[in-house]
Amino acid sequence: EQLHARWMPLTPSHFIESTKLWKNLCILLLVMLLACFAIVIWQRRQQQALEQALLAAREELARRVEEEEALRLAQFSIDQSTVGILWVNWDSRVRYANRAAESMLGYAPGQVVERPLIDFEPGLHMDRWLNLWKNARSSEDSPQVFETHCLRADGRLLPVDVSLSFLRFRDAEYLVVFLTDVSERRRAHEQLRDLSAHLESVREEEKAHIAREVHDELGQMLTVLKLETSMCELAYADLDPGLSERLESMKRLIAQLFQLVRDVATALRPPILDAGIASAIEWQARRFEARTQIPCLVQVPDNLPALSDARATGMFRILQEALTNVMRHAQAHTVEISLTLQDGMMCMSIADDGQGFVIESGRAVSFGLVGMRERVLMLGGRLELDSEVGEGTTLRAYIPLDTIAQERKQ
Repeated sequence: EQLHARWMPLTPSHFIESTKLWKNLCILLLVMLLACFAIVIWQRRQQQALEQALLAAREELARRVEEEEALRLAQFSIDQSTVGILWVNWDSRVRYANRAAESMLGYAPGQVVERPLIDFEPGLHMDRWLNLWKNARSSEDSPQVFETHCLRADGRLLPVDVSLSFLRFRDAEYLVVFLTDVSERRRAHEQLRDLSAHLESVREEEKAHIAREVHDELGQMLTVLKLETSMCELAYADLDPGLSERLESMKRLIAQLFQLVRDVATALRPPILDAGIASAIEWQARRFEARTQIPCLVQVPDNLPALSDARATGMFRILQEALTNVMRHAQAHTVEISLTLQDGMMCMSIADDGQGFVIESGRAVSFGLVGMRERVLMLGGRLELDSEVGEGTTLRAYIPLDTIAQERKQ
């Protein structure tokens, strides 16, 4: 009873306090439930963010693997390429060289890197290098292409085609040099040129042979025919009045045949070539004047060295082709032809005052000019062409003098 009286009395104040307690407990429980709900939502969001981060990391890893595979494939392709590739810094030192470049230059793997380009191109001084760098940087979309000779490790010169491109990579600038070995192509060109020279020589010899045959054989037959016609005229002209006219007509036809034979023989090989290149040039100039009515001035020095038959014939054919071009295209009023001697070479210059043309246009690669250039190259010389619209055209053919002929003259 004492305990019951002490602990179980239900007074209004105690009841009110008990009600507040339960209310506070409910509020606390609600707060705890809200906190748990917020924690669950936060964990869900963290889990989703972590899953997205893991997915992004997985995609990034896959992308990097693909990039590394592509990089390895590109590296393999560059290393196995037959084109030499050099990455050169602004100070002209090589920062990268593929296997083809190392093999082309005759160096062991790794020995090309950090070497200056002047080790491979002795003529590449700093001024020229900076000019190449500047031009490549200013025209990134149009690479510079030219031909040069590279110095190999064994001291031999290697003919190469060079292409320069500008590259920006990882906050650095490089000049990428592409090297292509053209020694085989040059060798093939030389063989083709030798074959062309041989065929040209055979053709000129055949022309000379046919010209002699036409001149001698047909000339003799026509001479005999003319004599027979004259004898018939003396013997039988009085017997038939109409026979004399027919014989005169036959004699005129024979004379025309004589001239035709001379023209054919001259076209095949002018006999004036036997008198020397100076006489042949003078003769061709006079023929050109007679055909075109264009004055042709010839300047030839005295005591010209004798040329071999191949060189003399080649220069004469070049002159013929040049004068043909003047007649067809130049619309010139005068032509000047000159022969000069310069440093062991004979220079033949043909200049006109015609309309001229732009050398870069299609006419600059016409078959006539190509034929003249090939003929000059076969003789070991070079051909130069200068022309401007309205200023005329000048063609210069430089032919090396025949050493044997010079020694014979001495």
